[in-house]
Amino acid sequence: MAAAAAATVMAVPSCSKREGDIAAAAGMPKKVKRGRPPPPEELEAFLAAAESSLARRFAAKYNYDVVKDAPMEGRYEWVRVGP
Repeated sequence: MAAAAAATVMAVPSCSKREGDIAAAAGMPKKVKRGRPPPPEELEAFLAAAESSLARRFAAKYNYDVVKDAPMEGRYEWVRVGP
């Protein structure tokens, strides 16, 4: 019986690749060196520019000024719903 049990044992395939090799094969960086975060002034300027751009695009599309929280003249007619 032991011989029959030994005969049914199958070899399990294994992978000899390391995690870093798999990441490199997948096009992912192995390790990313983390630098210092940008200064607060630079970060604020970057986010302000992005926010301004988004507000301009929104205003052009929906004729609504999100900065002033007020409707603008354009193709949509804004109607206040709540109190």
